[in-house]
Amino acid sequence: MQRRTGCYAALFAALSASIACAGDIGGALGASNDNVFRGLSQSEGQASVQADAYAAGTSWIGGLSAETVKRLREQGTGVELIPYLAYQRVLSADWSGAVSVRHYDYPGNPYRSRYDYDELSASLKWRERVLLQLIGSPDTYAVTDYHRYGRGAAFAVELTARQPLPHGLSADLGIGYYDLQPEIAASYAYWSAGLARRWDAYELALRYVGTDATARHLFGALAGDRLVASLLWSF
Repeated sequence: MQRRTGCYAALFAALSASIACAGDIGGALGASNDNVFRGLSQSEGQASVQADAYAAGTSWIGGLSAETVKRLREQGTGVELIPYLAYQRVLSADWSGAVSVRHYDYPGNPYRSRYDYDELSASLKWRERVLLQLIGSPDTYAVTDYHRYGRGAAFAVELTARQPLPHGLSADLGIGYYDLQPEIAASYAYWSAGLARRWDAYELALRYVGTDATARHLFGALAGDRLVASLLWSF
């Protein structure tokens, strides 16, 4: 499940589901104190709830995620829907690769046609420890605090590492770079570090998310460093 809460560890679950849950269906429900995506708050610093459902085959997984967001300060809380389809292939005992496509949609939003966009990603994973993702979009929309805005191609690269610890704990670190040159003539870096604890189907995570000075200058409070707490139940 692709979570937008800075919960980078969930990426591992999404790219493993097609093998670990072959021929099965499942999903997850979660909540966080902030909805953070690539270093930026998507909920104006407010709490967000998320849900996901998927069906998995031997190598394929398809599903639908939903979460609460606020695209504009003057708008109320709305819903973001993310249908997705992914294909994963085992390359060796330690390595696997995947490609996925996602569509981001905002039903009920008066600016829906402006905000909706598509992404294609390719990833390479080493065990359940390290994940590299290359992400491209042909039609992303972005706007800054300085009313600089546009719609066009966007590119992101993300590297995530997870280290299992005793007593059901794990530590994770993620770094990323988001290129929005066609939209706002700028790019920025973001990162996340934190701890997670699993109890059977539940995971509680606490992560500190930050961005570089460029993001803070362009997006103001949406890019401020913040502590994100999330609770996820998988079924």
